[in-house]
Order: sequence, then structure tokens, then C-alpha cells
Amino acid sequence: MLTQQYEGNRVDGTFTLTAYTNMVNDLNGKIKNVTLTKSHLKNRLRTLKDHFSQCYDLFRGVGLSGFAWDPVTKLFTADEDARPDAVKWKTKKVFYYDKLSELFAKDRATGGKAETAKEKCKKWASGSELGVETIDEIDELLNANEVTLENFNTEDDLQVLSGTAFPQEQPSNSSKSKCMKRKYEGEDEMENSKGKKKKLVVEDEMAKIMSSMEHVADALKEGNVILKETNLILEQSRQRVYSEEEIFKQLEVIGLDPEAIYSAYLFLAKNQNEARILFGCPLPMRKRLLEDLMRQSS
Repeated sequence: MLTQQYEGNRVDGTFTLTAYTNMVNDLNGKIKNVTLTKSHLKNRLRTLKDHFSQCYDLFRGVGLSGFAWDPVTKLFTADEDARPDAVKWKTKKVFYYDKLSELFAKDRATGGKAETAKEKCKKWASGSELGVETIDEIDELLNANEVTLENFNTEDDLQVLSGTAFPQEQPSNSSKSKCMKRKYEGEDEMENSKGKKKKLVVEDEMAKIMSSMEHVADALKEGNVILKETNLILEQSRQRVYSEEEIFKQLEVIGLDPEAIYSAYLFLAKNQNEARILFGCPLPMRKRLLEDLMRQSS
């Protein structure tokens, strides 16, 4: 909580939606096997604040004579003649009182001589003080449920220090709660709206990327087809070159005697054009065609 306060995520004593989100994520990351929500954190915050207020209102920070909080023992030290209702705190530990003071003391009082809600209520009830200093004091009493607006019904309008007349009617606690609820709901809606917009942007970018990848894939397919066609044309246009082994095997199936095979082998190995002509015609015609080719060459 203090970290969020230091980072400016607490405004006028109220934690922002960002603060609650950060605190919930931090706690869930550190506490295993437990899933905490913003509601859990708010409930715990109210409990801490209520318990701290009971102690702070008694000591006024550490203003009660003879009392001081010891950060080592976590106890209040007190003189022997201290008030009976304060003596129990000599044996009742209060952990993190210094941090709680930093969080909540400003909510309880403003300034060194500020009074608690109970003190103000008693003073007004006794008639010793009929005026108020600031609107914040009225809000403090209303939030603490110490007084209602009926307590301030006087013949004259109450005046604040600025000279502005204090309104005769103020929003009730339930109205304030509704306003705060609408505020948080508005923040939630804004966050959800931002999240939806970001999601739409991401989806749009992903769609563009997928479309680009499809175009690339189509281009590659088209390129492969063109390459295959080109290779086929080149293959067809390239003249066949028979190896010596292929020439010898083809001559064996024609039916020549060994001496004729030898002469034909030397002739065809030196003349690839005649070899292509010979092996391009049907097998029954090759023997006669070979004799004609060799005769024409000689």
C-alpha cells in the first residue's frame, strides 16, 4: 500500500484502480494457493484502518502524555500513572504502527492540534463550539458515522473560513458510496474499453500479417510452378548424351556379333549425334539403321 502511495496511485486518501490492480497482482504472486481479488483487499484495508483508528484516537499519534510506540517491541511504553484505558497497550503489540500512521493518520486528523470525530461531536453537543472550520471536517464526521446533518441545524447558516455559506443539505453516506461506486465502475469501464480497443488493434494487425503471409505463400507456389515448367522446357531442349556404358548395353540387345559390337561401339562413342539417331528408332530397325550410318560415315 505504501509503495502505491509513493508512486502517486492514491489520491485524496483513495487508492486508484491501478493501485488495486498492482497490489492484487503482487499479493497473488507472493502468496501461493490463494487467489485474492480487489474486494478481499478492500475489506482488509477497512479492517486495518478501523483497528488503527481505535489506537490512534486514544494516543493522538503519540501525543498522550507518557506514551510512545517502540518499533522494536511493537508496544507502547507508558508511565505508571497513565490513564487506565491506555495501560493495556503496554502489553498489546501493534505491528507496523509507523507504516499505518503514514497511511491513515492523515485521514484521522489534519495538523498537530486537529481533533478526532468523537472529540468534535462531544464539543458541539456541549454547545461550547457551534462553528466548523472546513468542509473536510464535516466529511470526516459523516464518514466516521459520528454525526448526521441534523447536528448542524442552527438559526444561522454555517460559514467556512473562505466565507462561503455551507449548504443546508449534504449528500448522505449512501449517496457518497454510490458516487464512489460509480467512479470505480467508470474506471473499470474505461479500463475494459481500453482493453477492448487494444485487442481490436492486435487482431487487426494479426489479420494483416496473416493476409501478407498468404500472399507470400501464393507467390511461392506460383514461382514453383514456373520453375518446374522452365526445368521441363530446358530438359526437353537439352540434347541427350549417352555414356559409354549405355551405348554398349544398347548394342548388346540389337543382336550383333562381338566383332560388330566392337566396331559399332567405337563409332557411336565418337558420334553422339548418330547414337541419338540410332537409339531413337524402334529396336527391330536399329541393326539395319546402324549399318547405314556406319557405311555413310566411311
